[in-house]
Parts: sequence; C-alpha cells; structure tokens
Amino acid sequence: MIPAMFRFCTLGLLLISAFILAIGCQFNRSFAPISPGHLFSNEQSRQGIVALEHGNLSDAERLLENAVKWNKNDINHRQRYAEVLWQQGKYQESLQQLNEAVKLRDGHDNASLHISLAEKLLEIQEFTRAKHHANAAVRLNPQDHRSWALRGKAKYRLATQRAGFNENTLAMLHEARDDYLRAVSLAPNDSALLVELAAVQMSCGQPEQALATWLTIQNLYSQGNEPHEVLIGKTETLAMLQRFDEAEATLATIRQRGLATPEIERRLQETMMLARGGGVRR
Repeated sequence: MIPAMFRFCTLGLLLISAFILAIGCQFNRSFAPISPGHLFSNEQSRQGIVALEHGNLSDAERLLENAVKWNKNDINHRQRYAEVLWQQGKYQESLQQLNEAVKLRDGHDNASLHISLAEKLLEIQEFTRAKHHANAAVRLNPQDHRSWALRGKAKYRLATQRAGFNENTLAMLHEARDDYLRAVSLAPNDSALLVELAAVQMSCGQPEQALATWLTIQNLYSQGNEPHEVLIGKTETLAMLQRFDEAEATLATIRQRGLATPEIERRLQETMMLARGGGVRR
C-alpha cells in the first residue's frame, strides 16, 4: 500500500504540472508569432502613412495597396488606403475598400468605418446610403457627436431635395434637427456643427431658435472675430423675425469689415425685401 503522505505529494505535483502546462499554453496563444507577410504589411502601412504625411499621395497609395494585399483582413490598412484613394479623387475605389472593411469580422461593428462611409457618401450626394451608415454609427457609438451630426445632415439633405413641402418633409426636417441637437449636446463648442443646426432650425420654421444658435456661436469668439458666415446668418434670421433695425445694424458691421461682396449684399438685401414684404423662406 502506498503511504498516504506519498499519495498526497504525488497528487500535488500533478496539479502543479497541470497548472504550469495551462499557463504555458495561454502564453503561447497570447504571443503567437506574427507571420512574415503581416510584418511586411505593417511596415508597408507605416511607410504609407509617412508618405501621406509628406504629401506623396502616389507613394502612399502604392505602399498602402501593398499593405492591403499582404493582409486583407486588417481594417486599419484598408481604411488608410481608402483615405488616400479618396484624396486623389478615386471615389468608387475608396468606397469599395471601406465596404470590404465593413464586411470583415472586426469591421461590421466598427463605428469609425461607418462614419467614414457616411461622410464620403454625403460628399457625393448619396444621401440614402449615407443615412444607412450614419444610423449604424449612432447605434454603435451613441456618444460620438459625429454620428448624430452625419445622420442629421443626411436627413436634412434628403428632405431638402424633395419636391414640394409636405408633412413627410417637415417630419424629416424635425428629425434632422433633433439629431443635430443631440450632436450639439455632445460637442457644445463645435462652431461648424452649430452653423449647420441654425440652418436646419430655419428650414423647420424656427427663426427664434436659430437666432439663439447664432448668438451662441458668436459668443464662442472674441468681439470682432466672428466668421462672416455667423454675421450673415444672424442678419438673415433677424430679418425673418422682422427685427429690421438689428438686421440693418449687423449688415452695417459686415460692410464695415469689408465682407460685403456683391453676392452677399444681394443675398441680404433680398432677405430684407422678402421679410418686409411678408414672405418667409423655408
């Protein structure tokens, strides 16, 4: 009969050996060697980024194309390659790379890819597809203001391209406004975002809210340093509210700063005439 103490020690040694073996397997899995192809791909991508930073788009394209060829499943390589293609006006090729990235295992739920697709589709006026990807971005990362802003912009563009002005159009404009408001709540000091919100509010027939937005933007700058588009938007909104004295005073400021080009002058005078005549532009 095997002594009890000997049996106990043997069992202990077996348990320790099993534990060490398990740790070793985990270690090997965590630090599996990277294939030469993947190493080459990463180096090509790194060189491509450097070329892009130096403005060498053709070199960046070649290097990033190599990175994608050697590692087709890396969404970062594809996204960088897509950006270089886009900068060179190769829009469909760029979109193809992003769509391929979205199909990958780690790409479907990547909000950054959907944001990039929504931005590019808006630029080429593919508003319905842009809204689809903006929806996905909002679902995946509701704390990113860009997702809400892109969805709002897509809805706004879809509404304004429709013929006529009906209940469906107004409903979509209000949805766009709500998306912009959510975006602003996440990025309250983003002046470009606020400018877009003011335009949507005017289209919704809410000049009072639009004026409040213009004043918010104006307060982001020191006096006299507001972008001219802020003063122009404020002038148009004041005119729509029939606050003509304030509108004229703001227009005078635009003239004093030398910002009143013939086109801007014509636009603001037209707004004044429409407002004084009782017309309201949507």
